[in-house]
Parts: sequence; structure tokens; C-alpha cells
Amino acid sequence: MPHALACRALTLSLMKTSLPSLLLILLGILASPSLKARDTAVTSSDLVSEALTKNPEVRFYEAEIAAARGGRQSAGQLANPELNTELGGMGINGQKDGLVWRAQILQTFDFPGRMSLRKAIADRDITLAELGLQQFKSQLSNEVRARAGDVILLKRKEDAARSVRERLEALIDVLVQRDSGSVSALLERRILEATLLTSDRTLTDASKQVREAMAMLAVLCGRGPDQAIQLSGAVTSFPDAPQMETLKQQAARTNFDLQQKRLNVAKQGLKIDLTKSERWGNITFGPYMAGQHAGGTQIEGGFAFSIPLPLWNKNKGNVAAEEARTQQAEALLLATLRDLERDLSVERSAYLAELDALSRWRPESEKQFADAAAEADRHYRL
Repeated sequence: MPHALACRALTLSLMKTSLPSLLLILLGILASPSLKARDTAVTSSDLVSEALTKNPEVRFYEAEIAAARGGRQSAGQLANPELNTELGGMGINGQKDGLVWRAQILQTFDFPGRMSLRKAIADRDITLAELGLQQFKSQLSNEVRARAGDVILLKRKEDAARSVRERLEALIDVLVQRDSGSVSALLERRILEATLLTSDRTLTDASKQVREAMAMLAVLCGRGPDQAIQLSGAVTSFPDAPQMETLKQQAARTNFDLQQKRLNVAKQGLKIDLTKSERWGNITFGPYMAGQHAGGTQIEGGFAFSIPLPLWNKNKGNVAAEEARTQQAEALLLATLRDLERDLSVERSAYLAELDALSRWRPESEKQFADAAAEADRHYRL
């Protein structure tokens, strides 16, 4: 009866409210977080797209590519021409004094082939920067998917711990109601109360793990660490493990570390050629004019050309240093390939072991365990 009176009073109050006010109330209800939360379930693929769009570190690698392209543009530019002027006076015995002047414009050119080498090195830098961006995006996508899976599993663990705790509380309440005063009943109750304390600790740890994993996932996606993410659980399928040779061939083609090491080896080879060409220095060429007005006017014009002669400094030290760096790059490439094959073998063996363990797990076991727990709880209450 009081509930009916309250509903009637609420209806009368709404009838007296103006239409704009009713619209504002409805909009406020529709915009409430409780209603929005029901429609915000996302998948791991949605989170990957969001992370690739909002993660601030992506812009860092994009800026690296822009910087490498700027270096490529600088590598293909000539130095600015240089204007030199001289002005003085000359005196000749018995003749009129006059001015002496000289002006020339000099353009510095790279030794033939050197600019092409610098452009090729800059192109390798661009490719390395692009590989860095691709590698980061791949790692970010994999980490987001892994974190999303962790959140789903930890949430299930939290729900299971909460369910166990609620069952223990219910059982303790049943024992309190059935208290017969016997020693065995008291001991059984104390055992369940101690188990309840352990269950509380388990539930607390599970809740902390869920909050920590949720915060890490939110930060990866460019969200605030306190922003909750509602994930839609999905059934995961595990493919068969490819053969080891197939994995090696695929890794040799697509592994980012190997590609970077190969590019570094190629880049070092270009640096050796560039260092060898630097022993000749740059070529300077340009027109000049000179004149003097003492005892008459004389004008001189022509072209100036200069190039350093590698008589003493043949740049052998720098060439040896670049060759040593090339040997280091080749050694790193071989070490990376060796470590990659080792990791592939270890991870493939671990994956096969997990697949073998999962193959012995029956899909209906989880439901059977839940039914057995409910049946035991029902019989215990009887």
C-alpha cells in the first residue's frame, strides 16, 4: 500500500512538470554512466585500434621518420656558394696611385659519387626509422592483446574468489543456525572461519591484480589509469604449431631485429665507401675577376679550381674504423640470428607442451565442477 501511494504521488508530480523539464530529466537518465556502461563492452581488436591511434609513443617514432627524411633532404643538397672580395691600393713610382680589387664566387662540389653514397645512407636511415615504427606498433598490438586477455582471466579469477567467499559465508551462517553446542560443530565452524579469512585474502589479491592489469591496459590505450574498461569475453582458439623450419624461414623474412641488423650491415658498407672517397676532399670551382687602376686600368678574369691532394692524409684510420664497425654489425647479425633460433625452439616447445595439456582438458569439466559445487552446497544446507 505505501508503495502504491508513492507511485501515485510520483505520477502526479510528473504530470505537473513541464515538457522541457521532462525532456531534461530523460536526457539526464539516458546520459547516466550506469546506462552507458552497458554499451561500452569492447574487444581486444577495438583496443588495439584505439592504442595505435592514441598512444603517445607512436608520435615519437613518426617524428623519427620525419627527422630521417629531413636528413635525406640535407644529404642531397649542395653547399651554398661563397663570395670572396678583396680591395686595396697600389702605388707605382712616377705614376698615379689606384685601387686594386678582386672578386670571386666559389662553389664547393662533392667528389664524384660521394653525394650518392650520402643519399643511400640517408635512405637506410629512413628505412630503419620506418622499421622502428612498425616494430613498436606490432609490440604495442601484442601487448594490448595480452593485457586484455590478462584482464579477462583475472576478472574470472576475481569472480570465482568472490563466489567461494559468498559460499563460505553462507555455510558459516548455516552452522550458526545449527549450533548444537558440540565440540565437533564448533571445530568445524572455526575451520570454515579460518578458510574464510584465507578466501578474503585471495579475493583481495585478485581484485588488486584486476585493478593493476586494468590500469596498465588503459594507459596503453591512451586512456586515464582510473578509467574502467569493459571487455567482452571471447572463446580463444589455439592453432597448431608450425614446423621449426617454417618458423625459421618466416622469422628470417619478417623479424624486425634481423631486418634492422641487415640494414645496419648494408649501411656500414656504404659508410666504408664514403670514408674511402673522403680522402680526396671536396672540389672547389668558380669564376673570378680582378683589376687594378694604378698607372692605368687592367682587368683580369678567369676560373678558379682547387682540390686537396691526398699525399699524407689518406684517411686510412677512419676507413679502418668503419671496417671494424662493419665486422661488429655482421657479428651482431649472426648473434641475433642464433638467439632468434634458440628462442623459437624454446617457445615452440613450451607451446606444444601447453597444447598437449589443453588437449587432455574436457570442455564440459568447468560446468561439471560448478554443478558439483552447487549440488554439494545444496546437500550441506539440508
